Amino acid sequence: MRIVSFGPARSEQPGVLLDDEHIVPLAPVLMRAGLPALDINSILALLDYLQPLIEEQLRGDVETVPVSATRLGAPIPHPEKIIVAGGNYQSHVDEAVGMKDAPSPSEPLIIFKPSNTVIGPHDALVRPARSQQLDYETEIAVVIGRGGHHIPRGRAFDHVAGYMIGNDVTARDMAFKDIELSPLYSQITRAKGIPTGAPFGPWLATKDEIPDPHNLRLRCWINDELRQDGWSSEMIVDIPGLIEDFSKVLELSPGDIIFTGTTTGCGAFQDPPLFLFEGDVVRMEITGLGVMETPVIDEVVR
Repeated sequence: MRIVSFGPARSEQPGVLLDDEHIVPLAPVLMRAGLPALDINSILALLDYLQPLIEEQLRGDVETVPVSATRLGAPIPHPEKIIVAGGNYQSHVDEAVGMKDAPSPSEPLIIFKPSNTVIGPHDALVRPARSQQLDYETEIAVVIGRGGHHIPRGRAFDHVAGYMIGNDVTARDMAFKDIELSPLYSQITRAKGIPTGAPFGPWLATKDEIPDPHNLRLRCWINDELRQDGWSSEMIVDIPGLIEDFSKVLELSPGDIIFTGTTTGCGAFQDPPLFLFEGDVVRMEITGLGVMETPVIDEVVR
């Protein structure tokens, strides 16, 4: 099942993508099944129970909305938390450090993005006026269904609702402005927390549609030039490992999003570096998760 949200920004409603051209709003589907209309985070919390009921309703006559007649929002418009697993692909760590088989941290890095940085799969990505080094990172975003604390690895997938494409946008110059003074002065949250810095979409593929999330191809084009091309098998810590580790220190909630890392090819590591500016178009594709295409515009400061 492919879950979407649609409608005006910040007031989207949940739906299911019936085919590439039609969305089924979920509120009337749930009502026909004798259930109240629910927001997307509540649907995800109960997804194991609701998905068979929804799929049964979809086999009948249902109301549809043309994709062409509405705006697709991020599948999870209002996550409680966006958690970034920093440096979780070996090729990305290698290119950042400048050596093969570079050492990785003893436990996954935890970085947060504010939840209001979320935008839809075709919304404009705004380059902050303060940054001349805006960068892209193609990532599999894991969406939590049932929340929990101290989730063991063996039950981690029980807490996964599904997967979507995410762009872990990073303003590199805002991250490392004073890093030469001390490693303590790294500003990763400042760099990753910029407005519009978390594009997601176009849909959330429920976990039954992605039998092995560790065998997906990730690609990114900037203005039709292929920049990133890698595989999720590169993850240093796999998805169950991330959920187990993060839930030891955080209580995960329905709708939480985990960025799982990016492969080689970010703009900062091109020769010469190639960053994002107005007029660029970022196109990302991941096996089974569709295509996300976001135009870049420059911030206008008045």
